[in-house]
Amino acid sequence: MDAVRNEDDIQLLADLVAIDTTSSLSNSRAVDHVCQRLDVPGIQITRMPLDGGKENLVAFAGPDTGVRDGLTLSGHLDCVPAGEGWSSDPYLLTERDGRLHGRGSCDMKGFDAIAINLLREAAGRDLQHPLALVLSCDEEVGCLGARELAENWPVDRALPRNTLIGEPTSLQVVRMHKGLLKYRLVTKGAPGHTGSPGIGRNAIAPMGAAICALEGLRGDIEAERTDTSDAFAKVPFPVLSIVGIDGGTAWNVTPDRSEIRFGLRQMPGDSIEQWTSRIQESLDGPLSGEEWSLELVRGTPSMLTPREADLCEACLDMVEQEEDIGVSYGTDGAYLQQLDLDCVVFGPGDIGVAHLPDEFMPVEEYARGRAIIETLVRKFCE
Repeated sequence: MDAVRNEDDIQLLADLVAIDTTSSLSNSRAVDHVCQRLDVPGIQITRMPLDGGKENLVAFAGPDTGVRDGLTLSGHLDCVPAGEGWSSDPYLLTERDGRLHGRGSCDMKGFDAIAINLLREAAGRDLQHPLALVLSCDEEVGCLGARELAENWPVDRALPRNTLIGEPTSLQVVRMHKGLLKYRLVTKGAPGHTGSPGIGRNAIAPMGAAICALEGLRGDIEAERTDTSDAFAKVPFPVLSIVGIDGGTAWNVTPDRSEIRFGLRQMPGDSIEQWTSRIQESLDGPLSGEEWSLELVRGTPSMLTPREADLCEACLDMVEQEEDIGVSYGTDGAYLQQLDLDCVVFGPGDIGVAHLPDEFMPVEEYARGRAIIETLVRKFCE
């Protein structure tokens, strides 16, 4: 597909990169800027305030047909911290060697700029079906904005079912991704003086058996396959990872509490409740006789969209892709699918550079992504 560099997209991307939207900060300045850009006849905007000065933004162009047709373009405005090691100012979009460098240029303000401009352009045409734009907050810290949107979006205007989530996929079509379950395991003992081993009960000691049990479970599930495993060529199984351990306060005090934190990236279609039960059962024996608890701190769902969904088929056809591709990272689609949306993850940029210093968006791929997404807008809305 022929693609031409779009200077309006690049300028808007530069504007968005210049606004620090690290997840710990308010994103209201960025939302203000988007609203100014979309302040044209034919666009209806809803700002949804959340705690901490955060906002989701939802905007529509075109008629409300009431039958869920049209297209939704979905992105997030927050970014990870810039960090150290940049060759140029991370908040100044800088072009070098055919690449647009800046924090968020790839993940995912590049797509945001395309989607915002496409909505603005569509408002001036005679749309037969609605085009919607969703810009969420706090995607990088657990898709919190999308979760809030899924729980509280008004029922009087449903979003178009065909939903393109523009995360960087190098213009590959992704219809499924794993979820992430975050667990905390706590063992309790009783305090005492370490010089008197008969007093107190060490809470750390049983954690050794618990870690061995979890590592055993990790090994077992690496051999398991599901109906979607073929789409995850590099890691076709659920992944369990122990990520933290704490316990004890002093050399001479018997620790009365210990904690480990671990995560499980479950396959699409897997039940969160089923995994929690399985983990609990794997710990019952090793921790028999101990005082312990297992807590699901947060359960982000996986995402799975039927291959025969209209948007999925259209995207596959446009990029001439035959194979199913799944990814191990999460997206807002985990929660947006709860609004009865058929979510497809597709966008320009390489997720492999997303959180690194010198993050970049390739200029040629950016133009090609724009052309494909514009074609989808015309197909589903005109």
